[in-house]
Amino acid sequence: MINRRTQFAGSDSIGHANSQPSEARYPMLRLLPRFLVVAIILAVGAAQAQPFSGQRAIGKATVEPAVDDSNGSTVYLLTPDNVPLPSQSNPRASAPLYLVMYPTTSTIDATTLNCQPNNCDHTNVLPFPAPGYTNGAGACPNFGFPSGGCALVKGHDHLIGMPHTGDFNIAWHVYLVVFTPKGMGDGSINTRVLTLTRISSLVAGGDAFLVDTPITFNCSAVSEAVYLSGTPLSF
Repeated sequence: MINRRTQFAGSDSIGHANSQPSEARYPMLRLLPRFLVVAIILAVGAAQAQPFSGQRAIGKATVEPAVDDSNGSTVYLLTPDNVPLPSQSNPRASAPLYLVMYPTTSTIDATTLNCQPNNCDHTNVLPFPAPGYTNGAGACPNFGFPSGGCALVKGHDHLIGMPHTGDFNIAWHVYLVVFTPKGMGDGSINTRVLTLTRISSLVAGGDAFLVDTPITFNCSAVSEAVYLSGTPLSF
């Protein structure tokens, strides 16, 4: 099991449902045939469950979706513009944030990922070549790397601990979760990684490895309403 406070030395180291019946909350449903009521309830639930993807601008900050690594639920992170990077925080006052880097060959619907290369301003490529990932070749200089010095990705998810369930702080130290050829061959790349337990299992089984980065940045958790109030960004 990965310890939330473990510092990795190298790249290969390792709410509450409304209790009222739906018809009580929506009186108009009583006038509809029962099968239509069921269909409407299912459709509303499916729409509410659709994950959001990409950064949104609000004031002098951006907000993006992330994943509570204890249960896989969606949370939202607000990052102020023009803050020092890396953060000047004491390392003891930071918590880990895991970026799961999905290769372009993954069958996951990119619109379900927290970030895609065209809707977030960070980690749009893997910052080094990796077996099984498509080499970025001549596109790498666009991201500040030498030609052939990066790998393309479909997108990534941010896994963090939240208050009362995990290791939460304002300063976040970033670790990349990179799939191995084994993880690609056995299909691990085709299912979103939504918990710390799953990351631990992938690493232990040789399906992925962790890369410690020099990046620590400041952000805070906000509500979905704050995220939805922002303006979608593209890059």
